[in-house]
Amino acid sequence: MRKTVLFCAGIAALASTPAFAAGQQATGTVDVSLNVSTSCSVSAQPLSFGSVTALATAITASSATTVKCTPGAAYSVYVDFGKNAGAGTQRKMKSAAGDFVNYDIYSDSSRTTAWTTTSGVTGSGTGSDQPMTLYGSVPVQSAAPAGDYADQVTVTVNY
Repeated sequence: MRKTVLFCAGIAALASTPAFAAGQQATGTVDVSLNVSTSCSVSAQPLSFGSVTALATAITASSATTVKCTPGAAYSVYVDFGKNAGAGTQRKMKSAAGDFVNYDIYSDSSRTTAWTTTSGVTGSGTGSDQPMTLYGSVPVQSAAPAGDYADQVTVTVNY
């Protein structure tokens, strides 16, 4: 009987040690994080005034433009004066012969609010493309020699 008691006591001692006890566990924690950076992008379609024979009447056109920013990101969109304006603020399309045709870009369809490097459009990002239109106008001006005229403006999104 004494062997049986010692055997049972030995089994109980082994079962109570952490290495052999059933149902024991250890836990730890893992820190999980993510940083969503503010970001914006812009895309624009060409602003084409088409083909004309005279500049005796104003010519209008528009460019579908989109801005896409991180949700909640405040942004402002500005348009520079183009490559041919030099130090001035008059946008100009230039021909290969060096002739110029003046034009303007506006932020409204009535073409009353000029879009500049300091006067722009503001908004708040949604995470989706947000449409905005560049409204162009070639004002009445002196006749220009025949040729292809072009310029390139930069659309800037500050966020």
